[in-house]
Amino acid sequence: MSRIRILPDQVANQIAAGEVVERPSSVLKELVENALDAGARRVEVAWEEGGKRFLEVADDGSGMARDDLYLALERHATSKVRTAEDLGHLASFGFRGEALPSIASVSRFDLTSAESEGAGHRLRCEFGVIKEVAPVSRSRGTTVTVRDLFAQLPARRRFLKSTDTEHAQLWGAVARLALSSPGVHWTLRPDRGTPLVLPPVDDPGQRLAPLLGEKLGRLVPFVNGEPPWRLRGFVSPPDLSFRDRNHLYLFVNGRAVRDRLLLAALSEAWSGTFAKGSYPAAVLFLELPPEAVDVNVHPTKAEVRFREPQRIFAWVRGGAEEAWAKLRGGLASVLELPPKPLEAEFELDPSRRLVPQHPRLWSDHSGGALGGYRALEEAFVTPPPEAVYAYEPAPSGVAEGLGSEAGIRYLGAFQRTYLLAEITGPAGPELWIVDQHVAHERVLFERLFLRRHAPAIQPLMPPQVVQLGPEALARLQPFLAELAAAGVEVDPFGADALVVRGLPDFLVERDPQALLEDLLARLEREGRVDLDAFRRDLNAELACRAAIKKHHALPPDLALGLIQDLLACEVPNTCPHGRPIIKKLTLEDLERSFGRRL
Repeated sequence: MSRIRILPDQVANQIAAGEVVERPSSVLKELVENALDAGARRVEVAWEEGGKRFLEVADDGSGMARDDLYLALERHATSKVRTAEDLGHLASFGFRGEALPSIASVSRFDLTSAESEGAGHRLRCEFGVIKEVAPVSRSRGTTVTVRDLFAQLPARRRFLKSTDTEHAQLWGAVARLALSSPGVHWTLRPDRGTPLVLPPVDDPGQRLAPLLGEKLGRLVPFVNGEPPWRLRGFVSPPDLSFRDRNHLYLFVNGRAVRDRLLLAALSEAWSGTFAKGSYPAAVLFLELPPEAVDVNVHPTKAEVRFREPQRIFAWVRGGAEEAWAKLRGGLASVLELPPKPLEAEFELDPSRRLVPQHPRLWSDHSGGALGGYRALEEAFVTPPPEAVYAYEPAPSGVAEGLGSEAGIRYLGAFQRTYLLAEITGPAGPELWIVDQHVAHERVLFERLFLRRHAPAIQPLMPPQVVQLGPEALARLQPFLAELAAAGVEVDPFGADALVVRGLPDFLVERDPQALLEDLLARLEREGRVDLDAFRRDLNAELACRAAIKKHHALPPDLALGLIQDLLACEVPNTCPHGRPIIKKLTLEDLERSFGRRL
């Protein structure tokens, strides 16, 4: 007797439902995407008890004939794919033909549709069994009603969350769908709260505040590229951040996706702008040719696969990084700066606070030219313990006078590490607590190390042989021309090694083995050598090592000057590694903590 048997259609549909229908919000997503594929310009959504008891989606799309209602409940029946070649350039949301039969197999399901005014039909189905098909009067379009989801599958129903959680998931699904279709008129009628009506708009930015809240209404738009390769989006300014990644919305050709490649690109783009442990908000729309992305890799189409992931990574990271750079004032790329002798960077105005005029605090190397990054590092050595200042209050009026124009009054230091200052701004007085180490680190990073001359190629004498192994060498081989163009001069050396003959001057101190492994990881991820990223990483490391350390007391004039220099930076809130620099307390915060106001 044969042990292999073909499953009944109802069982197969319920198994498919386990992949497609996870919860009410996934039902909503599938139904709305069908409506949008049908050309709907108006969509109405209603639900009760978090969609577990009742969920309905109505549209004014193309509608279906009577025979189509039967076919719509057959597995793999679709109007969107004809041949296997169609999968290579899909422009529709749905194409598998599994959503409707899967949903109908686990609920009480009504499908009402009409191709023309008044002449419609209604199909009634209960848990996969068609009960009735009857004529009805309906305007052109389709209405799908889903009741008692998983009522006959108690094991599946137990996995649903509370009504409040499912209600929130439905709003999240609606937000993504409405953001990606700004030209559609939406009416949302949940059983709790007031209905929301969203008229069609030209700019998806007009949907941010009503769908995501007033806070995200502050996001700033940007555009990078032109169709068919265009990146559009909205990013939060540096003063707007969150404790999690839940405010990142990613769309590929209008499809909401979860994608690790895009998240990694965004993470690199915001590095250094937001403190570690805090995350920005971003709404990103990628527009690219359909053949450049494969959407047939996940049952619910929530994940995609790019044909050229390295190109996409570099494009998204570069576009988002440029957008955030504009918001923070825009640090020029070090590769775009004109060549400049290094020693010129130390011809500073003697009136500046952070100059080597205190030999006990910084070594004075102003008498000669400095060459190379080791000289930069030595120019700001850590003072010996006996050179540490003991804090003495400034003479009356001196600290105020130094900072009066900037609205800064230096108050003192805590633990010879945290500088205290009163800042008077448009919103009133604030008490600032400034970490002197990371503040100096930011100042050095922006004013000294980033303004380095363009890199020169330095030959290695003698050349160095690096053993990589045959597998790593095979992975690096396609990028040798890219490395040479960036100034990393290497040649194959046997079956498992490379010989390094020359490097950009700012990389000559790096261990060649670690450098090539780092380069290979970046090349495989990004498809190119980004010397800017290398330079920034190295600059951040050197700035950290050269900056004044904690427990080193600063005299009041230097402390005030450091705060002033920090405020002149383009990114004053975080150090190059993303650590916060300033803690701010308003007068209202202090009065509330002391019970002066409720």
